[in-house]
Amino acid sequence: MKRNRVSWVSCAVSDAVGACGSGSPRKETAVLVGWRRRSDNHVLVRMKAEAVLYASRGVDVGIIAEMVERAERVVQEWPAEWRATRMCSVPAGHAGNRDAAELARARKQELETILAQPPSPAGSRAGFWDVPAIREVVKILFDVEYQADSSYQLLLRFCGLSLELPDPFDEHRSEKAITRRMAEVKTEVKALLDQGWEVYTADEVRLEHEAETRRMWLPKGQRTKLSVDRQRTSQSFSGALSLTSKKIKLYPIEVNRNTEQTILAPERLQRETEAEKIAVVLDNARFHHAKMLAGLYEPGQLLERIMPIHLPPYAPDHNPVEHVWNAAKSNIANIQRETPEETFGAFASYITGRAFDYDFEHLPLRETRNDFVS
Repeated sequence: MKRNRVSWVSCAVSDAVGACGSGSPRKETAVLVGWRRRSDNHVLVRMKAEAVLYASRGVDVGIIAEMVERAERVVQEWPAEWRATRMCSVPAGHAGNRDAAELARARKQELETILAQPPSPAGSRAGFWDVPAIREVVKILFDVEYQADSSYQLLLRFCGLSLELPDPFDEHRSEKAITRRMAEVKTEVKALLDQGWEVYTADEVRLEHEAETRRMWLPKGQRTKLSVDRQRTSQSFSGALSLTSKKIKLYPIEVNRNTEQTILAPERLQRETEAEKIAVVLDNARFHHAKMLAGLYEPGQLLERIMPIHLPPYAPDHNPVEHVWNAAKSNIANIQRETPEETFGAFASYITGRAFDYDFEHLPLRETRNDFVS
């Protein structure tokens, strides 16, 4: 009897996995594997996906029932539900939603075309695809309604979409203007380096004592908590990365960041640089253009050995020193140190203790949307 039972379950699921039309079995299997690996609260979804996959490989129903901690009778019903209603049988509460399953099969190509463009042209008022947006479009175009959000999420995944965080993009940023200005900066910097100038890229950064949280490696499906100190204590630094030595000169800013404090760092940089001619590449922050500061670069003035070069507006990712800040913050992230002095010291020690092989032609890839918040 057990052998017949295993054979029936295996055949039922194998037939089901292969009955979705041209090219569908492999994709359906991939979706099932994805659902089996879910780490959210959809426990029943994971169990059903796992049971269907194991049953299709001929695993004994009793073994499957032990693995998913369900009665054998229940496990035997799942392949039948899968065969009848396909993908919609997996999300909890949708075993009878045949219209939704049929939509995923017969209209899949049409739906993929719709989902390849922003929701607005498809008839939804949203600017991006989410559950409310796809619910509205599916109802209007196909007159189909799912019973819960998880079915719409499955439909989005089935059509090749994945859940991702958008990168914030400054509406004032002009890529054409940035490309044009960066070409000028690169040409100018190369010429100065060839002439023996010392060229730095400079910027300011503000560091909080509260531990910065970033992605960390954890056992799959597990989350963790990090105890942080919410005491609002911060320290600002001014830094200059030499494009010759690849070393950073780091200067603490003792008071609030303002024009007077901004003068102290380049003045000290000038004193500590042996080369007679110095160029400093800066971003377009307002205080970098302040009249009091601009006048100090004139002959006979305090910063006469320094020539400022300004990057294009809204382009912090093109400044090599910004990537130094990001690397240092990543290095000290996810650790709450006891005192502000320890936090700021760890940050400074990481930066001053190594070389950074960054320049305008060689910058590390940006990994997270918060990399350049400083």
